[in-house]
Amino acid sequence: MRSRMLARRPAVAIAVLALTMAGEAAAQQTPPAPAAAAPEPAPAAGAPAPLAQVLTGTAKADYELGKSLFAHGDYANAFIKFEQAYALSNDVRLLWNMVVCKSNLHRYAHVLTLVEQLRQADRGVLTPQDWATMNALERSAEALVGHLAIAVSEAGAAVTIDDAPAGKTPLPDPMIVDSGTRRIRVEKPGFKEHVRVENVVPGATVVVNVQLEPQVHAGRLSVIASPGARIALDGKVMGQGQWDGAVPSGRHALRVTAPGMTPYESEIVIEDDELSRFRVGLTPIERSSAPPAWVWVAGGALVVVAAVTGGILLLQPSPAPAIEGTLGPTRSAAFGGRW
Repeated sequence: MRSRMLARRPAVAIAVLALTMAGEAAAQQTPPAPAAAAPEPAPAAGAPAPLAQVLTGTAKADYELGKSLFAHGDYANAFIKFEQAYALSNDVRLLWNMVVCKSNLHRYAHVLTLVEQLRQADRGVLTPQDWATMNALERSAEALVGHLAIAVSEAGAAVTIDDAPAGKTPLPDPMIVDSGTRRIRVEKPGFKEHVRVENVVPGATVVVNVQLEPQVHAGRLSVIASPGARIALDGKVMGQGQWDGAVPSGRHALRVTAPGMTPYESEIVIEDDELSRFRVGLTPIERSSAPPAWVWVAGGALVVVAAVTGGILLLQPSPAPAIEGTLGPTRSAAFGGRW
């Protein structure tokens, strides 16, 4: 079937040029349409005016350039120029040319889409012979495409196939795609991007089930310290010696301590889906040669005690001085004694 398709391609290309040449020949016998007038449907007995005479301004310039590119085999850029001219003029003959460009590029899924668009847009411009050629091309293209039936766990997810937008979930019908390797990407805010590659066989339907995973803003932290060292993160003890685990993204305070060792403290930053490794070596606390504080306290207490003791001794009263002399004779009768 593919060989038959390739065999028909020159005939299709010739049909494109034949349409243009037929229109130009008819133009020699009939006056061209007014410059600003849109092409009217062809009468039953006649042919429409050629595109070179119907189109004006930018549409005509795009068409002429597209025609030149087509003649030189640059079908990709010719398609772009024909598409631009069609957007400005809506002449279905430009859609015909776009179909042939995609056929020559082997983009048969696009061929089928454009043929259907052409069928809806034609208003008698194309002849029955034209449609016989186009229908044959359509049948050949259908034998060269496959389908992707994509089901996603979340509604509203954007789906692209080979980087071309395919719509948002849920997708109503299987997507028509060219055979071969197709790259599928599914995205939705708050969920991890899902990308996969599927091989599509002509005439087959590939079912693709996608389970989107919530996006978690977290990384991984690994800390290796001395055996027995205590590892704390944001004030919470996580383990001893070494620790490895998931940590929310952002800034965190890391502290590693051990008896007799100088504590290690640092502010760290955790990135999404990144692994941060820290190896911490603690150093012993430096010892001073000065006497300990309690010696000075005790010494001060001794000094105070000594001072207080001296003060007590100094405040004791002195003995009364001895009085020399006599009281004279005692008059025992008058005074009397009470001993």
